Amino acid sequence: MNRPRLLAFMRTSSPVGGVATWLDHFAEDCDKHGIPLTVALVRGQTENDPQRFRRYHPNLHSVVVDGRELTRESRILACQRVIRRVNPTAVLPLGVLDANAATIREKRLRALYLISSAHGNLPPMLADLTDLRTGIDHVVCVGEMTRRFLTQFAEFESHRVSHVPNGARLPIAAWNPPQPDLPIRLGYVGRLTKGDKRVFDIAELCRVLTERRLPFQFTIAGSGPAESELRSKLIPYQHCITWLGAQSSDQIYGDVLPNLDLLLLFSSSETFGIVLAEAMMNGVVPVTSQYVGFHSEGLVVDGEHGRSFLIGDVDQAACIIEELSLNAAERHRLADAGRRHAESEYTWNRCMTGWRQLIEDVHQTAPVAPASELCQSIRHDNGILDRAGVSVEWADRARRLRRWLRQSKHVDGVEWPLFNRDHCPQRLESILNQTQQVEADAACHVC
Repeated sequence: MNRPRLLAFMRTSSPVGGVATWLDHFAEDCDKHGIPLTVALVRGQTENDPQRFRRYHPNLHSVVVDGRELTRESRILACQRVIRRVNPTAVLPLGVLDANAATIREKRLRALYLISSAHGNLPPMLADLTDLRTGIDHVVCVGEMTRRFLTQFAEFESHRVSHVPNGARLPIAAWNPPQPDLPIRLGYVGRLTKGDKRVFDIAELCRVLTERRLPFQFTIAGSGPAESELRSKLIPYQHCITWLGAQSSDQIYGDVLPNLDLLLLFSSSETFGIVLAEAMMNGVVPVTSQYVGFHSEGLVVDGEHGRSFLIGDVDQAACIIEELSLNAAERHRLADAGRRHAESEYTWNRCMTGWRQLIEDVHQTAPVAPASELCQSIRHDNGILDRAGVSVEWADRARRLRRWLRQSKHVDGVEWPLFNRDHCPQRLESILNQTQQVEADAACHVC
């Protein structure tokens, strides 16, 4: 067996979050066990900033992949150049779609493993995994729902898909009990996006709680594209809101979670929901939406480790918050049960042991040979170079030269996409229905 040498491609649009937290622990574990890991941080025109990411994650051994002003094919070539320079035995694209194509093309030239880490289960992400099936050596799903979908509906062989849930580290600070007669302490920790995270539900929840005359203090720790609009929506409740911005893991563990009673999550979809495990580990009661993936994973069982509400049902969420604000004994019962659950099932040591074993197992197999159609370049009309029939390689050289000369021009309107945006709506709707079927089956099994 070849000694593993790993290369991970990482988005840098958000310096904190579940994937970034996982990466920190993965890198530490690789270093501890002598597994070389290089992290390729993508750079983009406006959103992806490797230098900002490095400030939050200073211990990563990283290089930069510059995708500014490049087309899809040029971004793929940029990833290929990094693969050739680092010379890994396995590549892990972490939300960098173009790195999948780059790895698959490099597979034609030498033995190389493509290990897909499924940290998302939105329909277009699942469609991408399905399309890449013949080029992927192994898929590691942090959520059980993703594993079930891939084996039941996407024709993945069960031995090529694993479920390795994320973890949460032990507390670094004691939880601070609330002062008598003070408002209940609510919190949101994570990316501020309106699609999958549904953060505008925070404003609706504040409205309902205010109408119910329930005093509360809401701490928001995070950043993202919806931050400005969310701030505007929360102006009427600004006396109840504390904005912290993006926080490091130490800040979340040292300052944020120890001062919360309830942790809120509003997502429509989560592969795992690492912040829920972190909340339970720190004695904070999770109150979460029943996102797609909620029932399959069983991270939080309603009434046992926390409470849950239907996606978008802020009235139900407000009712739960009011009940718990008036019943400290129930809060303490849920908090104690959640802490025991997290300590038993969701530690980083358990997670990383699973990852190490999986990487060893993958390296004992022969790399899969991707289907030929996955290795082909796709030409798009991104300007005069493409219309003139200039080869992909020479067009790439010209665009990088133009960038070096600072004659900037944004080419295709996409900056390191997380997923393919060209899937037909009917297919995405079908995938959504299939994931909901998986969830319904899981919910029935729990009942």
